[in-house]
Amino acid sequence: MGGTSGEERPTTLGEDLDETTAAIMEAVYRALSNNGYPATTMSEIAAEFEKSKSLLYYHYESKEEILNDFFAHLCERLEATLVEDPYDDPHEQLLALIDRLLPAEMDDESLRFRRAFFEIRSQAPHNQSYHEQIERSDEIILEALTETIRRGVDEDRFADVDPEREAELLFSTIYGIMERGVTLEDRALIERNKETLHDRIDRWLLESE
Repeated sequence: MGGTSGEERPTTLGEDLDETTAAIMEAVYRALSNNGYPATTMSEIAAEFEKSKSLLYYHYESKEEILNDFFAHLCERLEATLVEDPYDDPHEQLLALIDRLLPAEMDDESLRFRRAFFEIRSQAPHNQSYHEQIERSDEIILEALTETIRRGVDEDRFADVDPEREAELLFSTIYGIMERGVTLEDRALIERNKETLHDRIDRWLLESE
């Protein structure tokens, strides 16, 4: 989700980034995971950076600037992971999308990072650059859900629904599940609600026999 998205550690971006940029993105991830958004400063990011601190400050002058790049990279990775390995069956693909957005297992670091991401989302109404990045991540997820539902409708696999409206509702539900689970530090809540969501989709979207 955005950020409510699957396991999107910046280390997974290493294939597409130069070594320094990948190390900076990993430092941002660790700083956010360890400190949360309010307490994450350039100094905290620098403390997590394994290379020269002057190199970090050469590339970035402010927390806002470095976070903008960090979320841009997460969006790129999110877009790639949501479209890879398409399924023959749109129903299976939709369930796989949900599983990526609500991962079955999250370690403590991943949980803390998601909490920091929700803290950042709360700043979006007051920060245009954050708003744009979050809006982009939401659009990526909504497009993937919409296209999967539309494909199911077109192939008579799903009921005749409005793909955009159903995707919007589904994403809002997924986001709510993740936010509650992360806020309460309750992984079982996430898994329990994901299983219920799978069942609801079967009754809600699948064409009756």
